[in-house]
Formats: sequence, C-alpha cells, structure tokens
Amino acid sequence: MANINLLPWREEEKLRRQNEFNMFAGFALVFGILCAIIFSILLDGELELQAKKNAYLKAETVLLDSKIVEIRKLRKSKIDLKKRMDLIERLQNARSLSTHLLDSLAKLISPGVYLEKVERRENTLWIDGLTESNNHLANMLRNFENSQWFKDPLVKQIDLQQGSSRQLNKFSLRVDINSTIEQRQK
Repeated sequence: MANINLLPWREEEKLRRQNEFNMFAGFALVFGILCAIIFSILLDGELELQAKKNAYLKAETVLLDSKIVEIRKLRKSKIDLKKRMDLIERLQNARSLSTHLLDSLAKLISPGVYLEKVERRENTLWIDGLTESNNHLANMLRNFENSQWFKDPLVKQIDLQQGSSRQLNKFSLRVDINSTIEQRQK
C-alpha cells in the first residue's frame, strides 16, 4: 500500500481557515469601528441639536422674563392710575355733595327754625340755631329722618334764649350724612 501523507493538506486547510477567521475578524473589527464612528457622529449631532434647543429655550426664557417684568410694571402703573382715577372721581362727587347737602338742608328746615351755624366734619353736620317752638324742631328732625341725604339726627342741647322780645329756644343738633348717597352717585 502506498503511503499517503495528509499532513500538508491538513496544514493548508488549517492555514486557510485561520486566514478566513482573521479576515472575518478584521471585517468585524472594521465594521465595529465604522459603527462606533457612525454612532458617535449621530450622538454628537443629537447633542449639538439639543444644545441649540437649550440655547434657544434660554434665550426665550430671558425674553419672557423681561416681558414679565414689563407686565408687572404695567400692572403696577395701572393700579396706581386706577387709584388716581378713583380719587379724582371721589373728589368730583364730593365737590357736588356740598351743593346737594346745602340745597337739601334748605328744603328740610321747618318754618320757625333759624340756623345760626352749620359746620361739616367729615360725614357729620353740626347745626346750631334757634327755634320758636320745640314742635318746629321736631318737624325738622322728622324731615331729616325722611331725607335721602341725612340720617340719624340727634339733638344735643335745647336751651331757652333769654333777653329777646320773642321766646326762642337755642338748640344744637348733630346729623350724619348718608354715605350710601355718595356711592350711588358714582
């Protein structure tokens, strides 16, 4: 029988497989490196895009913060202006209130009642005067109670006036001004 040596063929086969393995390993390494580079480039692009978005949001936030400050200033000036307008309106109403009070007072005085002094302190009228009889004063008090401009009349003092030809009683009266009238005028 002939002697066949298979060793070189096995060696060649082993070498061929080793070369194939090295080639596939090289391709896998190159493919892995390419994938890592592509992944890194994509990730860098995403990070750069997110950084641009963040920068845009920060710029918009600064812009909105400045607008918020401006809005707060406008609201404060609006409130101040409203307060001024309300004050002017109250002053306008108070200006005509004195006229209405004096006009109403003239209509409420009963015959036989004479006023000597009328003084206003905030929402109260202090009236000093003379009356021919207490009935005339009582009629005037009823008129005050029925008036829309006055409320809560209160006689502080009634004295007999001495030394005049007619018998007159001196009186002192306090009447509150109806504050709801001022609100209705607005």
